[in-house]
Amino acid sequence: MQVFVPETLDAVVETFERMGEATGKFTSPEDCEPDEIADAFIKYADELDFDDASASLGELASILFLVTGKSDNNAKCQLPLYLRDQVKLTTFPTVVKSRKKKNLSVTTKDGEIPHILTSDKYMEVVAALKSAPHHQKVFLNHFIKFLLSDDKYVSQLWSIGYSYFALKSFGKERDFLSPLVVFKIRGSVAASGGHDPEVLLRDRLMEWGLQPGIDFNLADVPLSVLKKLITGKDDPKPAKGEDKKKKAKTRAYDFVLPYKTPGTHRRVLVQSQFYSGDSGSVSHKNVDQTASSRVAVRAFLSDAIFAEYVDGAGYFSSLNGDLESLLEMEGSVFFQIRSAPVRLRRELQHAGFLMPLEIQQATYRVPVPKRDKVVGVLKAEGYSEEEIGRALQASLDRGLLVEEKLKLAPRPEDKDTVRRYLLLDVAAAKGEDHDPTSDQSGLVMVPGYGPFHGIKGLDLIKEAKALAPGLASQLDQSEVMLADLDWLKAQKMTL
Repeated sequence: MQVFVPETLDAVVETFERMGEATGKFTSPEDCEPDEIADAFIKYADELDFDDASASLGELASILFLVTGKSDNNAKCQLPLYLRDQVKLTTFPTVVKSRKKKNLSVTTKDGEIPHILTSDKYMEVVAALKSAPHHQKVFLNHFIKFLLSDDKYVSQLWSIGYSYFALKSFGKERDFLSPLVVFKIRGSVAASGGHDPEVLLRDRLMEWGLQPGIDFNLADVPLSVLKKLITGKDDPKPAKGEDKKKKAKTRAYDFVLPYKTPGTHRRVLVQSQFYSGDSGSVSHKNVDQTASSRVAVRAFLSDAIFAEYVDGAGYFSSLNGDLESLLEMEGSVFFQIRSAPVRLRRELQHAGFLMPLEIQQATYRVPVPKRDKVVGVLKAEGYSEEEIGRALQASLDRGLLVEEKLKLAPRPEDKDTVRRYLLLDVAAAKGEDHDPTSDQSGLVMVPGYGPFHGIKGLDLIKEAKALAPGLASQLDQSEVMLADLDWLKAQKMTL
């Protein structure tokens, strides 16, 4: 789907040109002064009508979100607190619009600082303060300082701005900004399309043999539901007259793994962090809610594993601000959809939860896959006898495993998938980190271990045959291997 819009690129170019006027074309990071940037944009906005001024200021906000890796959806909760606690505002203007004879009249009136304040609403206020240019500049200055709250954010803005003007001398400045614009718009498209990454992850879970509604949930799991699932007890009703507002807000979990599977396991609790382009995120919640949720969970599930599910831009955001704080919390791990087959499966293994895919692989890891031999492989992997018995019987009952003449094997339609995942696992386990400047031809690289972790194709075949003698004859077929490697690459599990 083509999502590039030339008019959007024009707006981004105009924004960088305007910032260039304020920063001396980004001569140095020290020139990225919020006060000067605010002054330049206010002078320009004063020449425009209300709608155009709001749009121009909104584009500035959009670019600042983009270059800092922050999101409007998270900032809308933190901005009011910043205005109240650091700027020390006690009131905040609201925009009043009226139409007389098709003419739009815009004024402001003071009210309480809202609990939620999006960048669009904020920039409408700035545009509406046209009759009070001093206040207009001050409010825009507050917003810019809020986003450029650290030297690293200033450095990120400067790096992109400096590169833009450096490339302008070659006539390539628009080419430089084009990928940013595509990224920005695709993010907005993703936001309007719903939680597609969660659908993708559910598809992966089913590919591993997990049952919807049993091994993983199909809807968000609030804390109260999780607690009842673990303890079998409902939360006590609040005492009469107890202030419900004092109760800390908590966040539901997008995935509970395993969910209602019989047996005793640790649980992996997953929350999604999806950045959605220039002005928001699909589900980027307040850090305080996540922290409150974890404290509450620890009270009845002390060994829970907490994981953050991020997309590509969310990974970038993880190096900045709030998501970094989440990942620094005790026990946190994170994964992306492309690294889930390695990183999330690894956490489920740490939790002691045995999935059908792992049993199917184990049938290939012994020359004669009799039940006791397959069980021995799984015991060596660290799974308990109780869990092996449960998962093995469940896989047989569901037809994911077949047993003929006392030999176990994956059902026929799963054999290609099982073999391909085994190749992925061997590439991850036997691969090494490579120098990015070295020759990488013939490398099968695996996301989730660093940017250049991989193994040579021929070495991969050799290691896989040694680990899984039951697959040796298939791995000797070049057509099979090439098809498997192409599939892994098409699924973005390897590079």
